[in-house]
Amino acid sequence: MKQIVLIVAAMLCGFLGGIFSPFVTRDLEQSHAKPLVRARSFELVNETGQVISYWGVDKGNNAVLAFGSRRPVTPTGPGQFPFELDDPHKQLAAIGLLGDDGPFLFFRGADGKTRVRQYLSADGKPILMMEDENSWRIALGIDQSDTPGPQDNDWALQFYPERVWLGMHTFKDKVGGPTVVQGGFSVNRDKLKYPFEQPSPR
Repeated sequence: MKQIVLIVAAMLCGFLGGIFSPFVTRDLEQSHAKPLVRARSFELVNETGQVISYWGVDKGNNAVLAFGSRRPVTPTGPGQFPFELDDPHKQLAAIGLLGDDGPFLFFRGADGKTRVRQYLSADGKPILMMEDENSWRIALGIDQSDTPGPQDNDWALQFYPERVWLGMHTFKDKVGGPTVVQGGFSVNRDKLKYPFEQPSPR
């Protein structure tokens, strides 16, 4: 009789252990899992509390990892960057996604004007631009037409304002014929007063 009771008790313990072991295992796994941190933005500060990096969605609706000056600055100092790195125009360097989910990379000078920008066109074709304090000067990548679209397949290295163009042109060889590419090179030797200013998109 004693042996029967022990056998029944052992079977009952095994049965209950089989039922509850998944819950115990899950609780143990969750207790050892790394904590999940969620936030709308993060700020990295230096030893004085000055914000030098920002990760979040900025005022331009861009999802960015942005960096500002690491030098001690004052919010009103001439030519200096305030601490508001959620303002796209106060970011010395930024990488992320524009409001339309297009990836981008921006570098700005101490005057706040963009010097290098890299992004994709609406059709996913790359463009790299280098600029001075007045306008863009060199562009490399897709050469978009006046009506940008997926059929834009001209690629070029260009110097603005229209001094040099080196690239390849894509076109139909004849009506109904195959699409072909042809290289091209042009130089404009006309003199133009420097600097030639043109508003550059921020």
